[in-house]
Amino acid sequence: MPKLIAALLVALTVSALGAAPALAHGGKNARAKKPAPDYVYTATIDCGRGPVTVVSEEDLWAPLVDLKRHKQYLPIAWDVEVQGHPVVQEEKPGVPRILKRFAMKCSYTDGVATGTVTVLGPLPMRR
Repeated sequence: MPKLIAALLVALTVSALGAAPALAHGGKNARAKKPAPDYVYTATIDCGRGPVTVVSEEDLWAPLVDLKRHKQYLPIAWDVEVQGHPVVQEEKPGVPRILKRFAMKCSYTDGVATGTVTVLGPLPMRR
């Protein structure tokens, strides 16, 4: 009888230790997909190869996403105006000089604002 109780305790301990990492990392939902981005803006950019329709989130530095070609453009500088008045003239802080060499200056229009956006890309979208 004591051997049976000891075996039962060992089995319970092993199963508890096996379940602990799964519980610590969120269980079954640990691999759940991230929520889909909330695209707020639709714009057209032209980096010299023709106009591209992109969508983006509210964050100024959020990627400009080309849903048709599954590419994204990472903005590093903005120079945009609304009705002739400058609204945004800003450069993303902390971008290394070496990356700025690969950046492209693109025209930008979203129906309200017009100007230029300097981007890195097009880059493949993350899955």
